Amino acid sequence: MTRSEFMETLQRTLAGTLGSGAVDGHMRYYQDYFDMQLGMGKSEADIVAELGNPRLLAKTIIEAAKREGRGDGTPEYDEVYEDGTAEARGGSGPKAYRIPGWLLAVLALLVIITVVGIVGSVVSAMLPVLIPLVCVALLVRFLQRR
Repeated sequence: MTRSEFMETLQRTLAGTLGSGAVDGHMRYYQDYFDMQLGMGKSEADIVAELGNPRLLAKTIIEAAKREGRGDGTPEYDEVYEDGTAEARGGSGPKAYRIPGWLLAVLALLVIITVVGIVGSVVSAMLPVLIPLVCVALLVRFLQRR
């Protein structure tokens, strides 16, 4: 794995959970770390091997941020589900799942389109019955006034 692959994987993994400022800070740290180690004569492959799997490193960073209280409430995500079963998590409390805001907007739009479609279908199915009934009611009313 190259330096750029390592950094891209680390950034993608962190970006899904931490805020953009925290991600940028960690990315700068590891960029500087690579620069410093390269300046000391190490190869990219040696540095990557020393750091290990970037996903595992990101998970460690995310867990540390959660323990410090910085991993929750990022502005890019809204909490939408809460799993109340403690056994599945080893008794660590409820786990919140996050859905990106843009995905929530798309889902809301799909729900609105579905509701409008259903209402439109019901109205269009009832129109052949309602139009003659309204016409007869108007005709009866008109004839009663005469």
